[in-house]
Amino acid sequence: LDTQPDIEDNGTLTAPTQPANLTLRDVHFDYGEAPVLADLSFQVGAGEVVALVGSSGAGKSTIANLIPRLMDPCRGVIELGGKDIRQYRLDSLRSSIAVVSQEGFLFNDTIAANIAFGTTAPLEDIEHAAQIANAHAFIEALPNGYQTRVDELGMRLSGGQRQRICIARAVLRDAPILILDEATSALDAESEALVQEALDRLMKDRTVLAIAHRLSTVRNADRILVIEDGKLVENGSHDALIALAGSYARLIQ
Repeated sequence: LDTQPDIEDNGTLTAPTQPANLTLRDVHFDYGEAPVLADLSFQVGAGEVVALVGSSGAGKSTIANLIPRLMDPCRGVIELGGKDIRQYRLDSLRSSIAVVSQEGFLFNDTIAANIAFGTTAPLEDIEHAAQIANAHAFIEALPNGYQTRVDELGMRLSGGQRQRICIARAVLRDAPILILDEATSALDAESEALVQEALDRLMKDRTVLAIAHRLSTVRNADRILVIEDGKLVENGSHDALIALAGSYARLIQ
């Protein structure tokens, strides 16, 4: 508890409340050994859906951690709306970003409280978010509906149900920037279809960076970035990258 965070909160600006450009400029990151990211540069346009693909260890999740400043790059700049993210107050920056990860964390509390986490939203708004996330029907079928308690990590629920609760949480947050970190990779086909439909609704009118292994997530992106050894090696649409017959084509095979 006495440990001082490495991240300094010296920003004074308020982060964007509407979809904005997200830009990485010559970003380098390492843990004191070989670089995880090596002078990486790319941009996600305001309202654009960009998929990030690459083999395990390529640096994809590191990128996801750098954007909300869970870590800072060793060199280079990350910009949101044309300004260095370090110029924004940390609480404001993180309020502008929603994250849906592979293993969404649930707390030992009611489903309503888990969806509302971090907000004081009324039940009406919580139910609306759950409907968008394809979660309302299964929640209503539970013994106590939205007041049903789940244990920590939500082990009484299926993987698809847990994921839809986490998507409902992101819907309720209504942040302009959305990061999806392998959000469907741990699901069976039936659950994936329900979750993917919910994600498609969530992604509408947001700036989205989607880290993905599954073709279904990648195909519908506006652009695909292929990362290898912390470097951007390919950038384009699914069809264009398949025609290129390079790294992306090999990953798809």
